[in-house]
Amino acid sequence: MRLFYQQKIIGKKSRKLQKIPFTIEEPVHTLKDLLIQLVTQEVHHYNDKAVVTPLHIYITDQQLEDAAQHGKVHFGEKKNSAAQSVDQAISTVLLAFEDELFLVLQNEEQLNSLTTPLTIREDDVFTFIKLTMLAGRIW
Repeated sequence: MRLFYQQKIIGKKSRKLQKIPFTIEEPVHTLKDLLIQLVTQEVHHYNDKAVVTPLHIYITDQQLEDAAQHGKVHFGEKKNSAAQSVDQAISTVLLAFEDELFLVLQNEEQLNSLTTPLTIREDDVFTFIKLTMLAGRIW
């Protein structure tokens, strides 16, 4: 089943969100199941990226223009060559949700619990909103 998750475009100050497609293979009954599948896919995608150090690093004018639109010019290098742990990533995301460090919306409805049953339809959009803690003096 094809679903989407939304993410803020890096470096853009606009409020537009970019839809990123992903597929689920196993049945998803709760938000916890969905988060586990999404994190597992993303960690595998990250670990599969080859750590390549080319002899000459350069980018074309088109790549430079595209990167400038995203607000970050980089050469696509991967700094960390160590494979990341899927289990550690899953426990981190579940703890972050329980600690209310981010919100999850299904289409436009907020999901408040990891164990609430989900009804997922083709092309549903899940939005992840990172919450930022504000600090400052009261006086």
